[in-house]
Amino acid sequence: MNHFIEVIAQFIQGEEAVLETVKTFIKPRSVKKNDFLLQAGSICKKATFVNKGSCYMYRDVDGKEEVIEFYFEGMLNSDYVSFIRQEPSTQYIRALEDMEIEDLSYDDLEYLYAKVPSINRAVRMITEGLYCGITKRMLSYQNDSPEVRYQKLVDQRPVLFQRVPQYLVASFLGVTAVGLSKIRKRIGHAPAGH
Repeated sequence: MNHFIEVIAQFIQGEEAVLETVKTFIKPRSVKKNDFLLQAGSICKKATFVNKGSCYMYRDVDGKEEVIEFYFEGMLNSDYVSFIRQEPSTQYIRALEDMEIEDLSYDDLEYLYAKVPSINRAVRMITEGLYCGITKRMLSYQNDSPEVRYQKLVDQRPVLFQRVPQYLVASFLGVTAVGLSKIRKRIGHAPAGH
């Protein structure tokens, strides 16, 4: 999928007029590498779809970035807690590469909820999918060894190893860069691109 409206269209089938209405609220923009899409302390006012490029979410713990997630083409991102509650975020979202994105603002989404009933179901289905993904990752982090988490990344998200610096992958896995190197040596292979 290349556009935000295509994600929504999966859940609103046969309602072209609705999709045309929703499309008018989705705003494209460009973000340069290293620019922030969100900074801690600000309220997340937009749900963002990645058309091109990548970014990552992290929190700052004593001056150290603890990576929470990476987002590539075809993925939605925002600090959903801040977005839903409209309260200050504790996360940062920063571009890893130059990006082309599409935003849907909180205010516009609230307007669409009131005026376009089928958007409620679509957004519910999208957020349920996101919630399931977050829960699976949290359970893996609690129950799997770093080696198992690494192997899952190699198998399920090999693009990370081609487009993300090793120190950020290590942070995402909850290990140091040295620890990641040791895991890769123990497992006996490195993913493509490294």
